[in-house]
Amino acid sequence: MKFQDWIAKNTPLKRVSSLKPYRDEIQKLVSLNYTLTQITEYLRDVRDIEISRQSVKKFLASKTAQDKPVKAEKSETSKVSLEDKFKGFL
Repeated sequence: MKFQDWIAKNTPLKRVSSLKPYRDEIQKLVSLNYTLTQITEYLRDVRDIEISRQSVKKFLASKTAQDKPVKAEKSETSKVSLEDKFKGFL
């Protein structure tokens, strides 16, 4: 029996997370400092996925989510100077 024949006759039993297709988006939101609650809301509102905050947390802790980290671009994060931050107090 050849490799391809065996694969054709057997289906994988390992489960694949329903969040895996959105891994890059989720990691991007994490890198932009969104909370788990906000990420869960994004998945519900934009991707129409009913999922719990705890499931998102488990996904992020899993090896699958850590395979390819996505970092935020410098232009995507807003930098606020100390003067702007404390303008009302000075």
